[in-house]
Amino acid sequence: MKYIITENKLNNVALSWMNQNFSPEQLEIVTSKDYPNSVFFRKNGKVVMEQDKENNYFGFSYGEIWSLFESFFGMKDQQIQEVLRYWLDETLKLKGYTPDFSISYLYQSWRRLSN
Repeated sequence: MKYIITENKLNNVALSWMNQNFSPEQLEIVTSKDYPNSVFFRKNGKVVMEQDKENNYFGFSYGEIWSLFESFFGMKDQQIQEVLRYWLDETLKLKGYTPDFSISYLYQSWRRLSN
């Protein structure tokens, strides 16, 4: 039997996954004098998100979050951005940020903050 999931239902399942795995209660907010325009969000000692206040950018860990949207939910970048923008607006109450994934350019800062 084959199941057909509409885009709206898929988005709802993805939002539910984010809320279940990255709810505000599970996240530790970290700031750093080395990165005064950023707020980092850690879960279990790992930085999983970064709020860049200067550029209205919100980075999501590729390995912890973004790649699951690609592999598990089968989403493409634009759809992932739409879901995560909605999640930022509704869950973290952060409006006007552009979600994207972070792989390398934040690696060094994230690594230092994760230790």
